[in-house]
Formats: sequence, C-alpha cells, structure tokens
Amino acid sequence: MDFLLMVVCRRLCKAIISVFIFFAIYSTEALASTESPIAAFDLPIAETLIELGVSQVIIMQRNSFNFWTGNAYSSSSISEVGLPGPNMELLQQVSPSRVLLAPWQASQQARLSLIAPASVVDSYPYSVEGDVWNRLLNFTYGLGKLAEQQKQANHLVQETQTRLTSLRNRVAEDCTPMLYVQLLDERHIRVFGNNSLLNAVSQQLGLCNAWEGATNQWGYAQVGVEHLFDTEARLVIIRSYNSAGIEEKITDSALWRYLPSVRRGDVIVLPSTFWIAGGLPSALRFAESLVEALETPPEP
Repeated sequence: MDFLLMVVCRRLCKAIISVFIFFAIYSTEALASTESPIAAFDLPIAETLIELGVSQVIIMQRNSFNFWTGNAYSSSSISEVGLPGPNMELLQQVSPSRVLLAPWQASQQARLSLIAPASVVDSYPYSVEGDVWNRLLNFTYGLGKLAEQQKQANHLVQETQTRLTSLRNRVAEDCTPMLYVQLLDERHIRVFGNNSLLNAVSQQLGLCNAWEGATNQWGYAQVGVEHLFDTEARLVIIRSYNSAGIEEKITDSALWRYLPSVRRGDVIVLPSTFWIAGGLPSALRFAESLVEALETPPEP
C-alpha cells in the first residue's frame, strides 16, 4: 500500500512539474513577443503595432504622432529617438528587437540594420494598386505575423469590421456625395479620391465620394480650390497640422462661397485624430468622427 502511494505521489509530482514548465515557457514566449521593443518610423506601422499589443514602439516626431492619433496612446507605450530622423546613438541605447520600415523608407534599411534586423513591410497598403480596404486588412495581418501577434491582428480586423458595420447602420441611406479635402492655404487643397483611406472607409460606411479625378499613391490630388466650384457635395475638411485656423475662415471667403456646401452652411470640419494615410486604427477613428459629425445638425 505504501509503495503504491509512493508511485502515485511521484507521478502526480511529475505531472504538476510538467504543467508548471509548460506555463513558464508559454509565459516567457508571450512576454518576449509583447515586451521586445520594435522601431517603426512610419505612422501606419507604429499605430498598428501599438493596437496589436506591442508594449514598446520606438518612433520619431512624437508631437506629430500624438497630433495625428488624437493622443490616443499612452506615453508608456511610445519612445522617441529623434527629430526629424532617428538618432542612431539613442536607437542603439533602446536596443529594439527589430526595425520595420515602409517602402518609402527603404533607403534607410542598410544603416538601421547595424542596430537591429531591419525589414521593409511588403504588405504596406499605399505602395501598390488595388482595393485599399483589402490592402489595409492584409497590412494588419502582415504586421501581426512580423510582430508575432497574429491572434491580436485577427482580433483587430474583426473588431474594426464590427464597429464599422455598427457605424454604417447610423448613416442615412440617401448617399449624399462627400468631398474630402485638406487645406494647404486659402487657395490650395488636397482632395481625396481613389486609393485613399478616406475613400475606402466611405465605401465601408455606404457613403459616396464626389471626387473622381486622378490621385497619387496616397490617394489625393493637390489642386486649386477653383477645381471644386459647383461640385454638388457636402464638404468635409480634415484639419491640417499647421493650418493656423484657416478652416474656420472659409465661410467668409468670397472664393470659397462658390462651393454649394459653403453657401448652404453644412461644411464639416473633422479633428486631427487620424492620419490621412494610416492603418486600421486611423480608419476607425476617421469613421467614428465622420459619423458623429453627420449626426450633428449644422449650426444655424
């Protein structure tokens, strides 16, 4: 009887030890995947990594990042290593596990590889032609794989799509065309059309985009305001970084009053809580701010 009890106790102890070892290994791997700092000097990459649960993301130009994300992210999850470019000494001190670059940053890859493994994100959504929304989804999945956060990437995609469906149900079905612009000065603008995040989100919300002209890889064209004269659409202005308040002055401008939306007084000015060529986090913040504005009656 004592011998049998001894055998049972030994087997039970081995089983308990095996369980502890399994959870110790699993916890260590999970901790490593979320706590290893990753350098990302492109806003769409950086904001997506934060949403995927990477606890420390190394960026440049923190003030600009905070402006275009509406201060959505805790300072504890962000480290800055230079302005306007990365300070190599600071970057070496932070010691990132890897550096992820956008295609437009490929020229920096060799230099940054001296600090940590550096790679260009092939699934970057604004480097090839095709459906922007699908590219944003593939971009998110790709970053999840690179950051070893694939479950979090799946969750982010599902959560974003669920939220957009909810927002779409709040949008009127008359499909009044929207004209998305960003003011460069009182006479010149960026107008967003095909290949833009704004257009992709509009389609997800069931909204129409009035601009059908050519656009660049970021989805906008830079034109004079006269190109918008007589366009029957509701004007949606995205606040600029250095706008000096010109968005609020257009209603008093004789030039801008050629636009029907300005004459009607139903212009929408959106806050700078999203990047115009961002990832899914920016896409959702844009959608939320747009739908909220559409639900707000114009001021008399």
